[in-house]
Amino acid sequence: MSMPIQINESPLNYEARTRLRHLREQLKLSRPKFADKLDIPPTTLKNYELGYREIGGGLFLKVANHPELMVHTFWLLTGAGPWPNDPDYNTTDQPKP
Repeated sequence: MSMPIQINESPLNYEARTRLRHLREQLKLSRPKFADKLDIPPTTLKNYELGYREIGGGLFLKVANHPELMVHTFWLLTGAGPWPNDPDYNTTDQPKP
């Protein structure tokens, strides 16, 4: 399901929020549980995902520094590489916290 772009939303934010939501869904986490992992309020995550609030670098740093989520940082930032939870993705080469 495609999410509509919000008025005055940058294409970069649209891509980032789409990938953020996809990551959460692939991890099978509710918004409150994913927000808890990121140490942000669930309403903030909702606003990011729906395009009501622009995603800043601080959120990406939280993902990059989280021991369970850091393996998804490059994909979240660029959309390149394997999709989250791709069975062919080898996480053994990823940095350990």
